[in-house]
Amino acid sequence: MRFTKSIGLVLCAFLLSLLVSFAALAGEKIEIRISACNSLDHPQTLGLILMKEYVEAKTGGNVVINIFPNSQLAAELESLEQVQMGTLEMATASIGPVMTFQEKFAVLDIPFLFNDYPEAWAVLDSKIGTDLFETLGEVGLYGLGWYENGYRHATNNVRPIKTLEDFKGMKIRTMQAPMHMLNFRALGANPTPVPFSELYMALAQKIVDGQENPIANIWDIKLVEVQKYTSLTGHIYDAMPLVTNINWFKALPGEYQAIIETGAILGQNYSRFINFDREELIVAKLRAQGMEINELAQKDKDAIKAVSQPAVVAEVQKNLGADYVKAFLAGIEKVRVDIKKSVE
Repeated sequence: MRFTKSIGLVLCAFLLSLLVSFAALAGEKIEIRISACNSLDHPQTLGLILMKEYVEAKTGGNVVINIFPNSQLAAELESLEQVQMGTLEMATASIGPVMTFQEKFAVLDIPFLFNDYPEAWAVLDSKIGTDLFETLGEVGLYGLGWYENGYRHATNNVRPIKTLEDFKGMKIRTMQAPMHMLNFRALGANPTPVPFSELYMALAQKIVDGQENPIANIWDIKLVEVQKYTSLTGHIYDAMPLVTNINWFKALPGEYQAIIETGAILGQNYSRFINFDREELIVAKLRAQGMEINELAQKDKDAIKAVSQPAVVAEVQKNLGADYVKAFLAGIEKVRVDIKKSVE
């Protein structure tokens, strides 16, 4: 039964690629729908809007991009399934849902993997990042850009998180992401998966004590109304790949492929800088609205990392193999060496 379904999916993708080719040759418009989980004002979506403007201008309107924010079409996992099947052109998704299709992406859910935003961008844009993107081809997907949610931080209504001990017993909402949940279990918290669309209500009804999300999302869904403390833990960098169906994309005329890929990277870079520069503004606004925000002393951050990172690395190595994980971590160290070259 599963074999028959696989044949059906391959045939469906092949027929779709033929339709795309014929439409392009006939000069007909190609419509691209992008499923995004965030609002129209979110940095990620602003980057997609820039991509849309670039692609439509460069193709003379022959390629039209329609963006569907706030998971209008489907949640992240379902959107990726639709892209894989060829019934949706593109989607962005967090690493957790992407791991459902390509488990090698689990390396990106290792806590405290990067030191700051520029380092994360440098790694993802380097060979190890592009090599990871290429593995999506094994599952019928194609990576166009590393969009982002940003560094994830913890909020709650119990106490400020300043040390490792402050996590103990706290009921923290996470995504349905195995490495995220393992991270918080290692810290002594009680991770509880809740869909993003239900997060505000879960906090308002005190189903969970707190949650973890990037600053942009904390602001976007007005968590200041239901959370008292934000602790800038920065425990995981949350990349959000923009992916498409590989067969559908490769069937497009080469000129259109090049324009779309350039547009995706322009949007990626724009969204990164918007997110980076906006975080300080958001933190100031959250404080003005009464939220207590604290940074962690480096020694306390190091103590948290010393507990959570080894636990997650061990699990990822068990699933992917020690050699693969060590090679990925070595790639990060190479980027760090290049950053420091000629200045030491």
